[in-house]
Amino acid sequence: MENIADKELIKSIDALDLVLGTIMKPLVEAGASKVVGNGNFVSGVAKLGLAYGVVKYGPSGRVVKGVAIGAGMDGAEDIIVAAKSKLGGATTNATSAGVF
Repeated sequence: MENIADKELIKSIDALDLVLGTIMKPLVEAGASKVVGNGNFVSGVAKLGLAYGVVKYGPSGRVVKGVAIGAGMDGAEDIIVAAKSKLGGATTNATSAGVF
């Protein structure tokens, strides 16, 4: 498997890219939930795959980085929520649990 961490796209992430990724996260979540659902292992793996594919095959640019960051964040969140659900933990997110 190719090491995508060596790609210039990954090496050039700055604070603006992270802000754009945070904005893109709910958009990716809304769009992908119609296809693969939300908060389950399948949706998590699909979104992480989307993030990988966008970085590997997509053009360079802030929007591409934003989509990759947003999809990666949401995919990781879905896997964590699914794992907590399988282990009998609460399925609420951090904000509704009063963490923030």
